[in-house]
Amino acid sequence: MDESFLKSLNVLYVEDEVDIIQLVEKRFAPKFNQFLSVTSAEEALEIFKQNSNFDLILTDYLLPGLNGIEFARKILQIKSKVPFILITGYVDMQFLIEAINVGITQFVSKPIQFKLLRNAINNTVESVVLEHLLNKSREKELELLKYKDMYNTIQHDATLRKELHIMRNDMFKKYFHDGDNPVTYNGWQVEVFYKSLDIVSGDTYTCRTLDNGNVVIFIADAMGKGVSAAITSLVSVSLTNYIIKQHDSNKCISSEEEIRFIAEQCVSFMRESLVEDEVLCAIFAYFDFKENKLQYASFSMPRILLQTTTGSIEKLPSNNLPIMPYVVDIAIDSVDLSNVSKVALFTDGIVESETKDGVLYSAYLNENFSQSPFLKSFFNNAYTYLDDFYDDVTLFFIRRPFTNIIKEKVYYFPTKYDKLDEASETIRQEMVDCGIDVDRHDSFFTALSECIMNAYEHGNLAITFAIKHELIKNGDYEEELLKKEKNNDKMITIRYVYCNDNESKYIIVGIRDEGAGYPETVFKNAIGDTTKFNGRGIKIIDYYTDIFFFSEDRREIFIGIKIK
Repeated sequence: MDESFLKSLNVLYVEDEVDIIQLVEKRFAPKFNQFLSVTSAEEALEIFKQNSNFDLILTDYLLPGLNGIEFARKILQIKSKVPFILITGYVDMQFLIEAINVGITQFVSKPIQFKLLRNAINNTVESVVLEHLLNKSREKELELLKYKDMYNTIQHDATLRKELHIMRNDMFKKYFHDGDNPVTYNGWQVEVFYKSLDIVSGDTYTCRTLDNGNVVIFIADAMGKGVSAAITSLVSVSLTNYIIKQHDSNKCISSEEEIRFIAEQCVSFMRESLVEDEVLCAIFAYFDFKENKLQYASFSMPRILLQTTTGSIEKLPSNNLPIMPYVVDIAIDSVDLSNVSKVALFTDGIVESETKDGVLYSAYLNENFSQSPFLKSFFNNAYTYLDDFYDDVTLFFIRRPFTNIIKEKVYYFPTKYDKLDEASETIRQEMVDCGIDVDRHDSFFTALSECIMNAYEHGNLAITFAIKHELIKNGDYEEELLKKEKNNDKMITIRYVYCNDNESKYIIVGIRDEGAGYPETVFKNAIGDTTKFNGRGIKIIDYYTDIFFFSEDRREIFIGIKIK
């Protein structure tokens, strides 16, 4: 649906958590004529009594004082036709019936998915818009826009699913480590951020783990017009994946020879595929984490950033011209990572976006990279300078783990349902013993409980997502859990680590099962198809934590938060 009509509407938003208000305001406030946020239902009610000229009300359910339903009931006594969207984590049938009876017809679950909230807003205010229309022809125009947008949405979703299927990330949320304790021993964490501004993107990437354990990252940024650039980019990634798959069985060559072969094969093919005035910028990065070595060939991509263990920033320049039809030799450079703590590889969407004060973000990039221990903190810092990025963005953020450990402890729990709360409470007590105000971190324990439950049911009890859904549907779920755990002697290992990085302190908790670990399909669903249930737990964990990784065998998940 064309959202230009939203500019004429006024919205009242009730939410008691300030950080959530800031996120929602950033995404939605600019779309409306007025977007007023308050932190309690009582305050919102007083505002509405003074001025009822609001076209839509968004409200959380769990609020101090009046809850969302009680608030809606009082508002609708004043103005019976104002539409409500209730934001809630509740899915109880009786709760939904009560809400519907009050007059609420749109619900958005927590944690908030902005796409779902956007759809709920569009659906809710459609009636308001229709009341504002002056004649029948305008109604027909709105209907045509609705179906046009529906068609475009279907095309967008199908194209995105295909794009994500072609792209690969063998290191998604995985932790490459060398030692018994992945939190504190030598290792590397690989994170990626990818955002397309249109249905198709000039940016694509692939991240592949080779048979020898080394990692190849390929990022493509096609410089051209619309769909043509996107096709070029996707073809290059598809080709790179194919070359790696066919070549990976050859283990008798050096890393330098391997990355040169992959780059030369891809570049040779792409030169013949480019149309007039089209160029392809790209980077091939080959990480040998065991030997602490990086080999790279950069074709007019932004400089690779490195931070040394002493804190200084180094920049690796592009060493090749962009990929064009004519043939030139390929230069590959080698970098020693022994004294490197962080690496960032990215497309120009990162550096060329304009900040709120009118300069390019590249002016703040080095400082942000230096001060950000993880990808999430990098983008939290970036959005203090930016409203948004103005181009497609791909960024790989690769870092070593923390080394300064204040306290570390390991606990073992049997695979018993009645021990799961004890495991969570053990970590809560450890945090209290470390002088941490646990009440400020309730959301972290939501993520922790999700991890422990997954280790219990999906890991040690081997209950797949399909089986779980069938058991729930038949009402046999809890009975099956208790039946399976009777003869199960597997343990759940909980690792508690209190550590610091520069001036900040972190809590990291590792939860390990002795079963099959997380299935690969969960990762695909988590970054791709949001209609699938399996994968939503990953999103919940990611939303409520600052640190989130899996061990290479997917049996241990690490979650963490910044304490200060």
